[in-house]
Amino acid sequence: MILSKPNHIKIYGHRGARGDLPENTLESFKYLFENNINAYETDILISKDFIPVITHDFRLDPSLTKDNEGNWIEDENIKIYDLTYEELLKFDVGSLNKLSRYGRRFVNQKTLENQKIPKLSELLNLSSKNISENLLINLEIKSTPDEENLTPTPEEMVKLVMQEVNKSTLQNKIIVSSFDWRTLTEMKKLYPEISRAYLTFQQQAGIKIKNTIYNRSPWMSYMPFFENHELPKIIKSQGGEAWHPYHKDITKKLVDISHQENLPVNVWTVNKDYDMLKMVEYGVDGIMTDYPLKLKELCEKENINWF
Repeated sequence: MILSKPNHIKIYGHRGARGDLPENTLESFKYLFENNINAYETDILISKDFIPVITHDFRLDPSLTKDNEGNWIEDENIKIYDLTYEELLKFDVGSLNKLSRYGRRFVNQKTLENQKIPKLSELLNLSSKNISENLLINLEIKSTPDEENLTPTPEEMVKLVMQEVNKSTLQNKIIVSSFDWRTLTEMKKLYPEISRAYLTFQQQAGIKIKNTIYNRSPWMSYMPFFENHELPKIIKSQGGEAWHPYHKDITKKLVDISHQENLPVNVWTVNKDYDMLKMVEYGVDGIMTDYPLKLKELCEKENINWF
């Protein structure tokens, strides 16, 4: 797996290419491959019948989910973990309600007919047909220490995900990430051969998550933490192979400290040209974006090497 190349940026399509096509749909990932973007980030949850599925939120999102009659769902509390995969197939996730707060962020996202929440196995199968030297798959396991009964235990989640991964030949193309470091600890214990990236968010108010990094944080498995400059060292001490911070949380100095630890830095989610160029200037290794084609064009226009 090639996580980093000197003087290059790795481009990751975030949830496929959320800015252009419905997020976390197979069509969104096909679009990446068709446009020579060979790295992506995606999210994994578990259905009631223990099937790993590709979707971001613990509950179906009314702003991008229609029922089998084509109406936007209204119930905001339909948990993925409460539904079997067959029940999940009754919902369509190929469009975005542009009147919703979420939809207004992606007004140019195209609508696609008949898009279902994919199984992880389907996405791995698609990826297997598009293997290249630079293929890189970032599987984010969605898990939380803040609320119970949204997922199986971290150990069970890791086993279910790896059951599917091990049916493929993609083990050396995959890096697993999570905000919930308990999950990464289980991955290290059970499958040490799989690369791990440690996700961090240090803003006090996010749209769907708030600060996960503080002294004795449950997200960090209650580790001591006092100073920002310690973060790359802590991740390296856990055997992490990459740090995945929110782009507004980092400085050039922090990127330099991370590189001193031989720890690549892949930032999320960077959508504005100005921020993309700032991240390149900081020397990050990879950029996750909802607009991977836009980032590719920007790199080519500015003579920035990418892979």
